Amino acid sequence: MNVLEQVVLAFHSLAYTLRQGFRPSLWVPWVPVLVIQLSVIAALWWFAHPSISWFAAPLIQAAAGENALRYPNVFRLMPELYGRADVVVTAIAGAFAVGASCALFAARATGRPLRAGQSLRLGLGRLGPLILANLPALVLALAFAYGLDAWLAGRGGLLIIKRIAPFLALGVAVLLQAFFLWVNPLLMLERRGLIASLATLPQAASAGLWAALTLTALAALPLIPIQLLTKNAETIVSRGTPEMLGWLVVIQALIVTATAFVLTGSSVIAYQGLVRPSIIEEEEA
Repeated sequence: MNVLEQVVLAFHSLAYTLRQGFRPSLWVPWVPVLVIQLSVIAALWWFAHPSISWFAAPLIQAAAGENALRYPNVFRLMPELYGRADVVVTAIAGAFAVGASCALFAARATGRPLRAGQSLRLGLGRLGPLILANLPALVLALAFAYGLDAWLAGRGGLLIIKRIAPFLALGVAVLLQAFFLWVNPLLMLERRGLIASLATLPQAASAGLWAALTLTALAALPLIPIQLLTKNAETIVSRGTPEMLGWLVVIQALIVTATAFVLTGSSVIAYQGLVRPSIIEEEEA
C-alpha cells in the first residue's frame, strides 16, 4: 500500500476500534491496569493516612526526600512521582493488558469472539515475551527524555529548546512506539517467539510504517493538553489549588488507559489488513 492507503487504513482501524469501545468485555484486560494506576495516585494523595502511611510515606521519602512529606509538596511532586511508578505499571501490567487485548480484538474482528477470561490466560501465558518485547521502546523513550533534560540543565541560552523539549520527547516516543507497534500482534496473533517476533519486526515496521505513525500520533494527541497542565505544577500549587494536580493526574491515568485501548485495537485491525499479508507474501517469495 502507498502512504495515502496506509493512512486511510489507519483511520478505518481507529473508527472500528472506537465503535467496539462500547463492548465492556473488551475493556476487561485494562481494568487491572487502571486499578493499579488509581491505587498509586491514592497512595500519593493520602500517604499520611494511618492505614497506608507505614509503606507509602517511606517510599515517597526515598524517592523525593523528606520535604515531599510536607503539604502541599506531595501534590507539587505528584506528576513526577506518579510518572516514575507508572513506568513499572506500564512495563508489566500494561504489557499484559496489551497482549490480552490483542487476542480479544483479533477474535472479535474475525467473528469468533473470545471470552475475556480466555484472553487474560493468553496474555498471562505470554507475559514474559510481552514485557521484554515492549521494554526497549519504553527504556529508549525514557532515556531520551531524561537525557534531554540533563543536557538542557543549566543552559539558559537554550530557552526555545527547553520550551519545546516536552514535544521533542513526545515525538521520539511516538517514533519508537510506531516501530514497535507490530511486535504485540506478532507475539499474540502469530504465536511467534520473542526472538522471532523481534527479528520480523523491521520487516513489519517497513510494511506498515505510515499506518503505525498515523495511529501512534493520533493516540498521543489527547495526552498533550494534560501533560502541558501537569508541567505547570508550581503555578497550580502557588495559586492555592494543589489538589487540582491530583485530579489532573487521575485524568491523565484515564486518558492513557483509554488511548492504550484504542491504539491496541487499531493496531490489531491494521496488522491483519496490512502487515500480515505483506509478511506472508515476503516469506512465501
